[in-house]
Amino acid sequence: MMFDKKTQLKQIPTITIVLTLLSMTTLGMVLITPFQKALAHVSNEYDNITIQVGWDQEPPLLDEINNIVLGVTRDLANGSSIPVRNALADMNIMAKYGGVTKSLDFVPSQELEGWYEAKILPTRIGSYNVALNGTIQNQPISDEVQIEDVESTEKISFPEATDSGIGVGGSTNGATDTNPLNGQISNILNQITNDVNNIRNDIETLAESNSNIQEGIQNVKDIADRSYLLAVTAIGVGAAGILIAAAALVRTR
Repeated sequence: MMFDKKTQLKQIPTITIVLTLLSMTTLGMVLITPFQKALAHVSNEYDNITIQVGWDQEPPLLDEINNIVLGVTRDLANGSSIPVRNALADMNIMAKYGGVTKSLDFVPSQELEGWYEAKILPTRIGSYNVALNGTIQNQPISDEVQIEDVESTEKISFPEATDSGIGVGGSTNGATDTNPLNGQISNILNQITNDVNNIRNDIETLAESNSNIQEGIQNVKDIADRSYLLAVTAIGVGAAGILIAAAALVRTR
């Protein structure tokens, strides 16, 4: 009985040490694991390259400075993945809003390896796309990714802004708060602008197609003119040959 108690006393420090080591290992794995970006980011795979695209601050708000962030990882044969350094050296990346585009200048993130960020100030609410073109580690990439819509600040604004300053005691100096209506009008105008840009793109595409059709018609016309000239020349040569043959026949008789 005394032997069992001594054995237990010897085992207790060992168990404590093992549990402590396991706890420290788990904590270390959590601390060294790269922080994952928000779930609203779009993740696409291009062979063994995975790209995540989205906003740094979500939801993105109108007239608030933000970053478009992009993470790049490469899949390994064992099923794991590693971040790709200098991944955007051979990439051309642009932000698109309707028919308007802007080139983005990405710099490496100071916090996460394999992540890159480009500063941007969204001035219109609505849908934004990110166009990706180029190569990453010899993997060709050509895609367009839609990221989260930019929203109005009205959802989080408090108190609501007014046209005049708020006086003592919260009075508004008799001014009527029309900010909600102004916000709705602004939203409608922004959406109309977006639609107009899309229509403009469609018109430009149609104009280019029409130009190609006109060029094709002109080519056909040129070919027809050349064919007509060749036919007239052939007829003339044939007629001259007939006359020469007739004259030779007359002389023979």
